[in-house]
Amino acid sequence: MGLLLNGFTDHAIDTGEVEIGYSLGPENGPPMLLLHGVTSRRDGFLHVIDRFAEKFRVVTMDQRGHGYSGHVPGKYDRNDHARDIAHVLNEVCKEPTVVWGHSMGGGNAVAMASKGHELLRALVLEDPALFGGRRRRPVSRGNSPVVRTFEVHLNLIDEGLSVEEMSARLQELNPSQPDYFARWKAECLLQMDSGILRNVVEGRPLGADDPADMLARIDCPVLLLQADPAAGGILPDEYLAGMVPERDDFEVVKVEGAGHNINREHSELLLPIVLPWLKQFE
Repeated sequence: MGLLLNGFTDHAIDTGEVEIGYSLGPENGPPMLLLHGVTSRRDGFLHVIDRFAEKFRVVTMDQRGHGYSGHVPGKYDRNDHARDIAHVLNEVCKEPTVVWGHSMGGGNAVAMASKGHELLRALVLEDPALFGGRRRRPVSRGNSPVVRTFEVHLNLIDEGLSVEEMSARLQELNPSQPDYFARWKAECLLQMDSGILRNVVEGRPLGADDPADMLARIDCPVLLLQADPAAGGILPDEYLAGMVPERDDFEVVKVEGAGHNINREHSELLLPIVLPWLKQFE
């Protein structure tokens, strides 16, 4: 199947630690860097990326251990990813950039942004994975639909299935998803370093000890899109409220009725919220 990106060119860059694959959209405006979640890859924003590309020069990257980027076993904590993101900002974006991170990508973006970066213009966090090493997880792993899905995915990887076999299994498990989804997800799972997924399923800390402190240190405008916990969002209201800084340029919007994968499954709810906010950076 390959990457599902039309009008984008594909590239790779060596950070000195790992090769990172990325794709560039048309030069229609200032840069926007997209960071996918765990088990995904750079074309995971398929349902919204064309809208972003109308006003921005979209850069979308495979994070280490995913897609067409290299594997670095044992080096997948937030700070490892943060260095990769900073490298892409410096060497690919090269201008003030809006960074969008979903789930794992959101947590990695926070790790990068909390250290400060002169090219970080604004940050969009889509149901970000903000679970610190010193905090209890805000939801029980056994009751989290996201973690249950990851457990299923890890079992499929461990079975040693071919992409065709895994695609058939995923189609049975996700009959309501679009036609492309099963094959695409099978490719994503077989490309990724399964050690990343194993760490997530087993609840191992990822190197971000205090999310509240990290968010407080970010010095650019932030839009945090919270998926609805009742629909599978990973950030319960009380937990999120306890970490969000009180300042005018840090906005939190709860997307009622939307599960964790807002951009893929609920773009009709997401775009009316985010496109007006992004206009100030076009």
